[in-house]
Amino acid sequence: MRNNFRSVRQAIKFIRKNELAQLSIAIIALINIGALLVYLSEEYKNHLQFTSFGDALWWAVVTVATVGYGDKVPITVSGRIVGSLTIISGMILISLFTATISSVFVARKIKESQGLQDIDFTGHVLICGWNPHVEEILRIFDLFGSKENAMKIVLVNEAPPERMEVITEAFPHLDIKFVRGDYTREPVLNRADAKEAAAAIVVPDASPQTGTLSDEKTLLALLTIKSINPKVKVITHIMDRENLQHIKRASADEVIVSDQHVGFFLANQILYPGAPQVAMELLNYEHGNDIHRVPIPEEFIGKAYGELFIHFKRTKNWTVIGIVTEEETVSLNDILSHDTSAIDAFIERKFREAGINVSERMGMRVDVNPPFDYQIQKKDLAVVIGTIDSETV
Repeated sequence: MRNNFRSVRQAIKFIRKNELAQLSIAIIALINIGALLVYLSEEYKNHLQFTSFGDALWWAVVTVATVGYGDKVPITVSGRIVGSLTIISGMILISLFTATISSVFVARKIKESQGLQDIDFTGHVLICGWNPHVEEILRIFDLFGSKENAMKIVLVNEAPPERMEVITEAFPHLDIKFVRGDYTREPVLNRADAKEAAAAIVVPDASPQTGTLSDEKTLLALLTIKSINPKVKVITHIMDRENLQHIKRASADEVIVSDQHVGFFLANQILYPGAPQVAMELLNYEHGNDIHRVPIPEEFIGKAYGELFIHFKRTKNWTVIGIVTEEETVSLNDILSHDTSAIDAFIERKFREAGINVSERMGMRVDVNPPFDYQIQKKDLAVVIGTIDSETV
């Protein structure tokens, strides 16, 4: 009984706050009251048209909707008075109802354009922060996307909404949403549905509100995202190499350091001219031959790497340069309980004293240029150089 009263109170509270619910109830009430009154007025003098309450209900629906088929018409004075009041009341209520629905959609569109709406995505990619690299990331995603199976992206930053509106429409193969706000704050990330995200990219923020680029905000965002969704894969881009260990300790899955390969390109222009040009060619997705990760056919599981190499070269003109394996690993934090008992605290302290990061996860095993007799495992994936369409990837 108490649960029933609670449900009734909740329903009343919802109706009081919801204008659409109030108008819907008013329209239903008008239809039923109008049908009842016209039926009582017409059932004896106009029984050929109003043979039952169902006929009167049909008349009331048509009248309130201002359609007016004219198949049923009241002929009594009281019936016509009821009909006139029903028409006027129906016009007012239907107008208010359609106006309210329109305002809801307009408000939703405004919130969406301003980045203030709640995102309802699953398996999407968060891109936190804004700088010129984000457009390049989206462009590469768009190259391998399709309209039928659009990649879901949520941009979280404090850039001007009009700028983000242009970005969301610039990539036809991506389903892009925008959430405006400080991406280090949990409420903002909750609006971006970070709990259901498959991956996140955190870049140094160059939006007008932030000013100079720094890694502190990247670290805060990483910690917040991991607290909301510990299983999400987070890739971070940092400016200063000295912050690399801090970011790794915060459980970043991958870390990209700005200008970390500049020395390689500069030195090899002198030592091995041509090698840097090949590397830059492979990193440019507009020239055809790029680096990709592809699944290995079932028939090659358990066979030698050399057989796979020859097969891909002959059938696809792909050159296999390595094998990678994504492994679900368990960290010490997963094993220890969360009651902070003395035993767990002792074990964790001993690991830290030994210089072991108890939260570190190694989810990717990479084997570049393996020997020809390497045996292909079930979880292995091939890294190849070649031209690949979006369906293959």
